[in-house]
Amino acid sequence: MIKRTFYNLPAEKREKIIDVTRREFSKGNRKKITINSVIKNAGISRGSFYQYFDDKLDLVELITEDMFSRLTDYIRDELMLNGGDIFEVPLRMFDIMINDKREYNDMLALTDDTNQNNALVADYMRYRARKPDFYEKFEEYIDKSMLAVNDDEDIKCVIFMMVDAVKVAVENVRRNPKTYDKEKAMLYRKIQILKNGTAVK
Repeated sequence: MIKRTFYNLPAEKREKIIDVTRREFSKGNRKKITINSVIKNAGISRGSFYQYFDDKLDLVELITEDMFSRLTDYIRDELMLNGGDIFEVPLRMFDIMINDKREYNDMLALTDDTNQNNALVADYMRYRARKPDFYEKFEEYIDKSMLAVNDDEDIKCVIFMMVDAVKVAVENVRRNPKTYDKEKAMLYRKIQILKNGTAVK
């Protein structure tokens, strides 16, 4: 569990530790993240590390929390720009994640099956992960009059399906950049199916 002492750190030091953890985790296609690599690159002592964290699982939690914070900020900003159309967000998110690999490398690393930290992520998901409830952070910016569903749980399901579709498309392009156009077209198709439904009305 991430300890209160970490959250009490000055913002600059906290951000440095998060940034180092993100960068170290993103190297997972070459080597596993270690406590030694984090403390060395963050400029903290081993004693300080254990004042902030219990173990390496906390490092996964750290970048997961940071990832969801950035993701929700991005979705909120996009909704504010496009008038609340949730169906406009996935294609923009796809392009941003493909074109800004440095910023989103850790998001991709969390789901990359070639990442050497997979066992660590699996342990975190099994023993510590909490289902993120980030919907409330941008709910007020969604134009619900555009949706055929109005129950919050149904809207959350639609959002998670769109996020999963983006994740699959980005991961496929990451493995083979030549599939960019094909994956973007398929993502658009999936979003249109979600938007229009498949049942006869």
